[in-house]
Amino acid sequence: MKIVAIGGGEIGRAGTSYQTKEMDEEIVRLTNKENPKFLFIGLASSFADSYYKIIKDIYKNLGCETGKISNKTLTHMEVVESKIKEADIIYVGGGDTSKLMSIIKETKMDVMLKKAMERGCVMAGISAGAIIWCKKGLSDYQIMNNISDNYAEIDGLGFINYMFVPHFSSDLKKENDLKNIIKGTDINCLCIDNCVAIEIIDNDIKIIKSNENAKGYFVNYKEKYKKEEIK
Repeated sequence: MKIVAIGGGEIGRAGTSYQTKEMDEEIVRLTNKENPKFLFIGLASSFADSYYKIIKDIYKNLGCETGKISNKTLTHMEVVESKIKEADIIYVGGGDTSKLMSIIKETKMDVMLKKAMERGCVMAGISAGAIIWCKKGLSDYQIMNNISDNYAEIDGLGFINYMFVPHFSSDLKKENDLKNIIKGTDINCLCIDNCVAIEIIDNDIKIIKSNENAKGYFVNYKEKYKKEEIK
């Protein structure tokens, strides 16, 4: 298992800085290949084409051959399956976690992605695209879709037995909502700031930072609220 789950950060879109350089370099390094095949899945975003254009340039500059799965690709599931089978890196972009998980389940891409992980493909993602690798996530999908004003628990694919909480320190309400959800449960959380990623190789966890002031935490609330910084 090789998973890099990024808590958030700018990828260098117009008018923004490039904050995920260290993560992108590590994702490519983990393939142990000079010219790995990079596959972008942009199904969570309403701006998937412009998103891909930026991420494509980043990974081409890192020596990758690049390709994507978009909504148009979903009309040819044999093409989707072929692209997933051939990929050395599968990178899932951010956006609406609920929309993303629905598409993955409905198209049975979950089965394809699990097989890719099992054969050693590097599974990467940012924000919603990081949540999906975990058992659960804390998502803003209800806020995005005007369902409620609260962050909500959502099921992921379960490759990692944690709840993933992206953009952790960007909104104080997020930690309060998390406490309400996990209080008295056995849920273990990875709470990750922007400019931080968690790298999981089999059972080993390490942290990657592009900003030394950003942090990641192990969090649980079985009997009392515990938050431990990941070093």
